[in-house]
Amino acid sequence: MKLILASTSPNRRELFDRMGVAYEALAPDYEEIIDHALEPFAQVEAFAEGKAQSVLDQLDLGEQDFMVMGFDSMIEFKGGSLGKAHSVEEAQTMLESFVGESQRIVSGFALIGRYQGKTFKIIAHQATGAHFRSDVSKEEIQHYLSFGDWQGKCGAYSILGPGIFFLDFIDGDFQNIIGVPVMEIGRKLKTELGVSWLGLLRPTQ
Repeated sequence: MKLILASTSPNRRELFDRMGVAYEALAPDYEEIIDHALEPFAQVEAFAEGKAQSVLDQLDLGEQDFMVMGFDSMIEFKGGSLGKAHSVEEAQTMLESFVGESQRIVSGFALIGRYQGKTFKIIAHQATGAHFRSDVSKEEIQHYLSFGDWQGKCGAYSILGPGIFFLDFIDGDFQNIIGVPVMEIGRKLKTELGVSWLGLLRPTQ
C-alpha cells in the first residue's frame, strides 16, 4: 500500500523514518480556520481530515492501494485549547503558564484511501497527558527560547528536542505528543482494514 503523509512537520517525518515506514510526504494546501464551537478533539479531527483531503486532491493514484494520513494537534489546558505560538513572547507566556501544571495533548488523524478495491476514511484522535516540572525557572525558559526550538511546535515545545527537559512525566502514548498517535492508528488499521504497521515497512535491501 502506498502511504502519503499530508504533513510538513520534521518531527513527524523523523518519527516515520525511525519506525522504518515507507512513505512520501506532501505539503497540504489547507487553511486552518478554528471553529470555536467545536471541542478540541473535534477540531483536530476536522483539521486532520482537511489536510489529508487537500493532498489527496493533488494526486492521481489510479487503481492502486493507497492511504493518505493527515494530522493535527492541540493542547487542552485549564479549560481552553492551545496551538502553536506565533511569537517568542507568546511562547514564553505559554511555557511559564505550564510550570507545575498538567495538560493534555490531543492529536487527531485522518486516514483516507483505497484498499483491496474499496475506499475508506478513518477519522479519530488520541490524548496523552503531560505534567511540567514545578521547579522550571524563568531563566531556564528564556535560555530554551534562545535556541528557537519553540517555533512551529504545538505548545511551543517538543519532546524530541530540549523541551523534554521541562517535563516531569507523561501519561499515555509517547508518540502522540509528537503528533502521531501510533498506537491508536495501529488499532484502527488492524480492526477496520486488517492492515498492520509492519506491512508498511520499507523493504529490506
